Amino acid sequence: MAPVSSHATARSLPPSTRLRWVFVLLVAGSVFVASVITPPGDGVPTLGPFGLVGADKWLHAAAYAGVAASLSHALATRTRRAAVGGFLGGAVYGFCIELVQALVPARQFDLLDAAANALGAGVGVGMWAVTVAVLAVVLGRD
Repeated sequence: MAPVSSHATARSLPPSTRLRWVFVLLVAGSVFVASVITPPGDGVPTLGPFGLVGADKWLHAAAYAGVAASLSHALATRTRRAAVGGFLGGAVYGFCIELVQALVPARQFDLLDAAANALGAGVGVGMWAVTVAVLAVVLGRD
């Protein structure tokens, strides 16, 4: 009998799990592309909702909420681990994108953008966890 590997290959994953990872790649790839193209100059409001921070910070938070939530869903074998992994993965990805932007002529590294990315990752994971909990109750799997 051949030994069983503890590492799953892409082919050995169930289709639903593969689809989750494809979705993560699509979301993260879209965020990457949007992060390295030349930003629009006109027509973008300078302040976001409530006038507290710039509109760009809201966009950063929304983008990384999507990255972190999709990553948490892909990692979802245990909710707590998936939430931690989704948050850390989203926040680190956001920081790395900021580092890449330092190399792009029309972009720049911004520590406040990195903070907005991490905050968005936290919100995304929180929304994902609430959704999982509600679905567990509704479907009777609590």
